[in-house]
Amino acid sequence: MGIFNFETNSVAGCDKVKDECIIALKVYDACRQQDCLRPDTIGPARAAVSGNFCSDLRLEQGEIIKPPETAAAVTVSNFSVERVVIVSKEPSPFKVGFWDIDLKYVFSYDLVFRNVNGGVLCTVPAQSLFNKKVTLFGSITTDSLISTDLFSTGGNSFDTNAQPFVLVESKAVALSAELVFNNCCCCNDGVDNADQVNITIGLFTIIKLYRLVNLSVESKGFCIPKECEDISNINPCDVFGDLDFPMDIFAPPQKREFLAGISGNIPAERREDNNGCGCGCNNNNNNNSCCGNNSRCGCGCDR
Repeated sequence: MGIFNFETNSVAGCDKVKDECIIALKVYDACRQQDCLRPDTIGPARAAVSGNFCSDLRLEQGEIIKPPETAAAVTVSNFSVERVVIVSKEPSPFKVGFWDIDLKYVFSYDLVFRNVNGGVLCTVPAQSLFNKKVTLFGSITTDSLISTDLFSTGGNSFDTNAQPFVLVESKAVALSAELVFNNCCCCNDGVDNADQVNITIGLFTIIKLYRLVNLSVESKGFCIPKECEDISNINPCDVFGDLDFPMDIFAPPQKREFLAGISGNIPAERREDNNGCGCGCNNNNNNNSCCGNNSRCGCGCDR
């Protein structure tokens, strides 16, 4: 596949800068936040779907997940932010030009229950919810109407009033998961049964308010792309032969090298390196000490 490399080419006017009117999505206000979502904030894990799990465990969607009786530990897999719902967006009653935004984050993941030996008992699809409210500047609202067929289907126009739009970016990770045991009641064998699963989530999020506006900008003309490179006659073995040998896959870098950004991959042009010897030597070093005991194989040194 060719790589698009855009260049700014001047049209008739020979590099003359001109003012042009463009339609832009201008950000009026934005905020970022780093939240540690603990169980007392998001509650216990709940079933993402209805069904039978772990042989005799029947769950309805949204129900608190009760672990199997033999579960001794739980882990999380396939964690992601499934979606962010913009629940409401209203002008702030206290600050003119500001908007109160109510968001609901939906996290989906799998709970993997394990027995005392670490073996997998079963996996249950789960989810957690988090509500967040922020106030951002979006300027005053008007009673004008915006209509466009850019986002329409079936030939119908897309109509909206002149309010700011909300844009949410988010990234989350599962920090921990644990079984919560009921200490008051025991089963017949004297072992407490877990009642629920508590999960802790780390959430990074950026929230923006933007509007569709007209802007006057300086321009040198249109961006004219280069011609696409023809790759139909490229020999795949030639391309593969020019790749660096990925030594980091077979010998992951140790802590000092990793933190320093040092890679052990062998560049293609230095792969033929004196019967496999030659690290730590200058390319113009032709003496026999080039492949001494202190050298690392694969980095290359010339003879």
